[in-house]
Amino acid sequence: MKTLTRQEWYGALVAVLVLGIFLSIASPYFLNSRNLSNILVQASVIALLAGGQTFVILTGGVDLAVGSLTALAGAMAGYMMIKLGIDPYMAILAAFAIGAGVGLFNGYLVAFVGIPSFIVTLGGLTLWRGLAYDSTGGFDMSGLPDPFPFIGYGELFGFLPMPIVVMAVFYITMSFVLSSTKLGRYVYAIGSNEMGARQVGINVRWYKLGVYVVSGLCCALAALVLIGRMDSSSGKIAQMFELDAIAAVILGGTSLFGGRGSIIGSLLGAILITMIRNGMNLLEISQFKQMMAIGAVVIIAVWIDVVRRKRLLRK
Repeated sequence: MKTLTRQEWYGALVAVLVLGIFLSIASPYFLNSRNLSNILVQASVIALLAGGQTFVILTGGVDLAVGSLTALAGAMAGYMMIKLGIDPYMAILAAFAIGAGVGLFNGYLVAFVGIPSFIVTLGGLTLWRGLAYDSTGGFDMSGLPDPFPFIGYGELFGFLPMPIVVMAVFYITMSFVLSSTKLGRYVYAIGSNEMGARQVGINVRWYKLGVYVVSGLCCALAALVLIGRMDSSSGKIAQMFELDAIAAVILGGTSLFGGRGSIIGSLLGAILITMIRNGMNLLEISQFKQMMAIGAVVIIAVWIDVVRRKRLLRK
């Protein structure tokens, strides 16, 4: 299994290296420490969302509501601190509770009721963002108290931006969970052959519920980093982040059909998307063309995944 998952992210690694070489030649501003650090900071939130999304997609599902849930968790945390005067650490716990609660809701409907994940999370795409707007009155709340300034733009040891530190610790943890725990092994088993997983005694419904809880908690963590970076929160944050998160997972080599992929690939996919945007900004390419480029890259990645799956089925 480890060899297979390692092979999945090799393509993403090669893509990052090749794009990095090209942008280093094309722009004198790309290959400097400040810009490279900026790329990793910008990639951090998408990478956190992509980490949770990886668990869901590996089981053969999808979570289209991660951007909206991020907005809900972030908006409510900001509202509690600024408007209600609640202790910041209690607001942080509330954000994680919201993420876990929505994850439980999604997972229950998918795993126990049997509603397709696409439908459940497509509804959540508007439901949770609407709730974020309604609960906070649609207002922006700025001037967040400690520890959010440190989370958003503080530095560890005086040189490591905290969003990068959070992302690194997160991926080390998630990599261990996916490769070395029962949850990780069962996620791959369910995605590869759900019926076979049932027959060997895996409680598929509970593990499928669990991956949506993981995704919800990842949304809460991403929300805390995002509102810290912005020093404000509202229902408007994380617009379209769900598409970037899914794109990062696909570009990282995880199959949309489930059962094949890796968490490291998702990190590389998030970095790759951010590098494309950063490089196109440096080359003064319009935002509309950037959208076209990301969309084209995702379509090509899915195409490759479909071709690869057909080849595997023939063997």
